[in-house]
Amino acid sequence: MTYAQLAAKTDYSISTLQEAASGKRLPTLPVTLAFAGACGADVGEWREYWTDLSRARAAGDGSATAPKWARQLPLEAPAEPEPPKELEPPEEDGTRRVWPYWTIALFLTVLSAVAAALLLIPSEHGKPRDFATVVVQNKVAIGPSTLVEDTTPLYMSSRTISHCARRGCELSGTTMWSGAKVVVSCWAHGERLTNEDMTSSGIERNPHGVTSDLWFYGTWNDGRGGYVSQVYMAPEFRGTLGLRECGRN
Repeated sequence: MTYAQLAAKTDYSISTLQEAASGKRLPTLPVTLAFAGACGADVGEWREYWTDLSRARAAGDGSATAPKWARQLPLEAPAEPEPPKELEPPEEDGTRRVWPYWTIALFLTVLSAVAAALLLIPSEHGKPRDFATVVVQNKVAIGPSTLVEDTTPLYMSSRTISHCARRGCELSGTTMWSGAKVVVSCWAHGERLTNEDMTSSGIERNPHGVTSDLWFYGTWNDGRGGYVSQVYMAPEFRGTLGLRECGRN
């Protein structure tokens, strides 16, 4: 599921769910249970694990017990003529260590990053790519160096123009914040936009400021298509990305 789908199922914001999954700090119990429940996990097991982990963190002994689903993971590789060396030595009591859940999450995060990078590799023989996945950076450049999250969300538009919420071209239900991902299939020229706060002093020196007339055409989760300005994309996801120009074969 996307974070937008998770947010719809949990009634928590996309930013709250992203923070919960970031690993920076222990999420609150309600957020943890909502996240787990939306993903089809056993809420009772996650409540037990969260409580155990919270107590261990408070005690400072790091003794939290892995959740049941982690304890049930296979601990040995299939038999081979020359089995690989164990990455973790057995404990003194003969039991084998269980990989903590954050190790699995880190592996999946790296795998996702590699997959996203592969989507940006130009196609063979110079042919345009059919699609790419881009990451939203819904932020405003202020003053000589500041870059902060916009107070209003990004959304898809049926036309390549600004202020579609007032001009009747906003695609309802497509709001996004920084970190959201969009599958795009082509690019187009449109109204020239900027992420710079032109009223702030020193904005001309801000390295995060960007102005562009390029827009991506993307597809929402329900199949609807619309445009998003590239000024609200992360820097590495701007430009043509090897995609075709919209309206051209």
